[in-house]
Amino acid sequence: MNGKNRGERQYASEAMAKRRSDILETARLLLTEQEGQFTMRELAAKSGVALATLYNIFGNQKELIGQAVIEVLRGSLTSWTVSEDVSLPEQVERRLESVVNEIFRRPAYARKMAELYFLPDPEGVVADLLHSVSLEDVSQAIIRLAERNVLAEDSDPNLIAREMVVIQYAVIARWSAGKFPDEQLLIRLKHVTLGHLAGSLVPELAKDCRKRMSELRASLGDLD
Repeated sequence: MNGKNRGERQYASEAMAKRRSDILETARLLLTEQEGQFTMRELAAKSGVALATLYNIFGNQKELIGQAVIEVLRGSLTSWTVSEDVSLPEQVERRLESVVNEIFRRPAYARKMAELYFLPDPEGVVADLLHSVSLEDVSQAIIRLAERNVLAEDSDPNLIAREMVVIQYAVIARWSAGKFPDEQLLIRLKHVTLGHLAGSLVPELAKDCRKRMSELRASLGDLD
């Protein structure tokens, strides 16, 4: 999925760009409604376009699903800035706030994506995309932290990023299963993310993260 793929190319008219957007929105609807599975023929019928049009725009079904998933992840989320002017806990929280805003913009879709992330699947197209795009974003932030020498000496940036992505999806999956109410999702995501990160930071920053964790825990009450 690197570079400019067929489904990401620039279009000559607004009408063509809108057609692409409508097709991807319909694909997300079908992913939500049909256990993550649909055929190109079903999508063509739902979208009101010819089957050949789908293949002309996207090339194949995996590419189309990839664009449907990636567009949500990359299009609306605030990246981690790793700025000297803003505390690390606040930077993490801002990014997670954008994640949760996007989740509640499409809650049914988000629930299905969380389910598919942990669902054993030999094809694994959606799960692989969710993981790789999320990991790409988190890894860049952790690498920037490493470049600023704020990670503990024995920390492994790649391992931190991989574990953080899985932990965050695990919280979202518990929310999607109804284990806690909507209003707790953001607080819980912030708490577990800062907790995981604190264990890999230099003492001063770890202390800041743990202080913020205590504040979050107090606002939430006892965590499960």
